[in-house]
Amino acid sequence: MTKINTKTETNNFSVLQVLGTLFLVFAAADFILSWMGVNLTPFMGPATRFSPIIFGVIGTVLINLNKEDG
Repeated sequence: MTKINTKTETNNFSVLQVLGTLFLVFAAADFILSWMGVNLTPFMGPATRFSPIIFGVIGTVLINLNKEDG
């Protein structure tokens, strides 16, 4: 008798993925609005120039945190 290993795939849309998506949307909005003269991140001081990059990287890390290799 042979054993068959079955792998069930579930659609886990975790809280971290939702939070990461929100960070990415905020990064895009911050980038677009900065070109229009609206500063969404005045609390960051001089780092406000790089805030879309910072929030985009955080969002990408949160989205890819739960992904498995393979």
